Amino acid sequence: MANPLEKIGFKRLIQILGLLVVLLLAVAFVLGLLALNRTVDIVSDDFQQQQLILARTTARQLEDGLAFLRRELGILAYSPAIQYLEEVAWSNRMRVSFGELSKLGVTAIIRLRPPYHEAYGLDAGGAHISKENFAQIPEVVWAQNQANRGKAYLGPIRVEARGPIKIPVMTVATPIYLESVDEAHPKPPGTFDGVLLLRIDTSQFAARFCAEIRSGRTGYCWVMDQKGIFLYHPEREFIGEDAFTARGRRNPAISFDKINEIQKTRMLAGHEGTAKYISGWHRGVIHRMEKFLAYSNARVEDEEPRSLPHEDPAEARIWPVAVVAPTDEVAGIISSLYLRQFLIQGLLILALLCMGVALIYYERRWSTELQQEVHRATQDLRRSEERYRSVVERSPDFILLLDNQGRIMRANTAAARAFGVPAAGLRSRSLREFFAPVDAQTLLDHMSYVFTTGRNFESQGEIRIQGRPYWLLSNLVPLYSEDGRTVERVLVFARDMTERRHMEEQMVRTEKLASLGTLAAGVAHEINNPVGIILGFTEMLLDRIPPESKEWEMLKTMERQSLNCKKIVENLMTFARQPAKPGEFADLNLELQNVVTLVRNTLLTKKIDLKLQLASGLPRVRGDASELQQVFLNLISNAVAAMPDGGRLTVSSRFHTDKQMVEALIADTGTGISKEYVDRIFDPFFTTKKVGEGTGLGLPVSHAVVEKCGGVMRFETRTSDEPGGHSGTTFYIYLPPESLPTAATDGRRSAN
Repeated sequence: MANPLEKIGFKRLIQILGLLVVLLLAVAFVLGLLALNRTVDIVSDDFQQQQLILARTTARQLEDGLAFLRRELGILAYSPAIQYLEEVAWSNRMRVSFGELSKLGVTAIIRLRPPYHEAYGLDAGGAHISKENFAQIPEVVWAQNQANRGKAYLGPIRVEARGPIKIPVMTVATPIYLESVDEAHPKPPGTFDGVLLLRIDTSQFAARFCAEIRSGRTGYCWVMDQKGIFLYHPEREFIGEDAFTARGRRNPAISFDKINEIQKTRMLAGHEGTAKYISGWHRGVIHRMEKFLAYSNARVEDEEPRSLPHEDPAEARIWPVAVVAPTDEVAGIISSLYLRQFLIQGLLILALLCMGVALIYYERRWSTELQQEVHRATQDLRRSEERYRSVVERSPDFILLLDNQGRIMRANTAAARAFGVPAAGLRSRSLREFFAPVDAQTLLDHMSYVFTTGRNFESQGEIRIQGRPYWLLSNLVPLYSEDGRTVERVLVFARDMTERRHMEEQMVRTEKLASLGTLAAGVAHEINNPVGIILGFTEMLLDRIPPESKEWEMLKTMERQSLNCKKIVENLMTFARQPAKPGEFADLNLELQNVVTLVRNTLLTKKIDLKLQLASGLPRVRGDASELQQVFLNLISNAVAAMPDGGRLTVSSRFHTDKQMVEALIADTGTGISKEYVDRIFDPFFTTKKVGEGTGLGLPVSHAVVEKCGGVMRFETRTSDEPGGHSGTTFYIYLPPESLPTAATDGRRSAN
């Protein structure tokens, strides 16, 4: 029989263990509540930061949209049809621009000219002429000031009622000066002749950028002007209303003092940040709720301060942009998960109290199972860590962990590959070892800002790593110490946008060339006819005047300048030509040899060594032979001009197996292209040569010819002030072959 004392000791042990279990579970319950609050705070802060990024991005898009409208207005104002109000042509020119501008909320294009009693306009209903006295409208008064020549005027927001709805409208205006040249006005007077206006529905303009914004599941975006008028809101009845009173009319039972204070003291003051406020509805759901708010602002101020004394200088300066979402979307999900956890803990308390004795009996077995569970949890944790490491290591973005001295604590594979050093070898090494001095100092300044303010920092721009240029979109995130007060490390996420940047530049360049081609098709024909007549009469007069006379020299000058004009027109016509026909093919090596033969004597006189390397057995390439010769001659001429003191010119060809295209290379050891001109060399009429030495059409024409053939032209350049080698420029031309060779070779025929 068991000893009674042993039974009493056993019972007391059970009681102690039971109390201990209850105490531990109570502690776990309290810690769970604290963890819940902390988790909600962390997730909420992260959610707010993402909303703030959305608000900033939307604000920048609004700024870009307004800048686009200003540029389009300036382009339209320079059209001869608009400046001189040519019959029929002015409405056709407005109609061309209106088709694109109407997508951004432009409802009308209006041209006013002295004495401002008629308005020549075009809207959705078509072209029309309105008769009214417009002499005293602000846009006309502003445009008459000579100081505003070439600038854009942004009018104040005016709310117009159209039936039951209100529409906020704004005007953008620019002065008209008679500066363009056409057949009727070969010599423009350059005088002031009125104003050109765009009438904009700002609700439609803002909706272009805000309507598709989603934060979380149901969050949305709204925009107001500097007076607190809603320019865009998902609730259509709010648009055009005062943001400080519209909510109260919808639900008078709720106090909106908090959001009104945020709007007045922060948003309308030009600040950006995050906050919370109480609302009474959200996307059709009507009840009292708390919402997250992230706000930024779009700067829409004029290019220069207004010149009209009666206007408020704060007009049209900022448009606050806000992104909101209910807090329940974040906190509700987390709370439900923790509530389930608490219920499970309660059930465990009851079960453990009832099974106290059995717990001791199965102590060893339970201990074994616990060890197994710990082992499984450890394995799960290890797998989770491995998955996390795999995601970080496989990420194409550069990910760096830096200390306050700019030393690398950790780096992923993408960053190590860019630095040319294994990830393990990057530990404790300074950024200055891998970045250009200026770029390293800039990054360290950004880090200092993050360490000092504890705020994220975002930047983008070109950075050189190991001498190679990258266009990076960087985000610096502070990592706090355990007390949450000081920043210990900075985590850098850098996305390589180099290829995307090149593609965007290529798209912009293509659009420019397409626009010039359309213009050239109409202009070239109109110019060729008078030029031909001038040349004909000049030739007749030359036959009648003695060659030794002064008049004969003047006529020869007229003839040379007319021929130069005809050459420019022929270059312009290149942009208007149709794409190369499928049946047009040329021998690349033959065309290169023909051009080299043409310039060989020039190279000798300029003390330039020629290195000719042409691969044998190349297939024919798509393109017209004469046009390809023009491309090569333009590039070689530019190379010769870049080597005034002599140098080496390399001309080579080969079949590029990776691109499956035929490649032509033209390289020089000249002065190189300055960094400030790199983005402009394919712009029509841009040239660094002296007046009379170049038209600025050589490279744009060559680029257009190569693209017309379905090829690609790119270049690499280095100037003498850049470290790491000699100066010079290399152009690469890739052209599609007539057929793929059975065995492509890189063997070249060489001639020096």
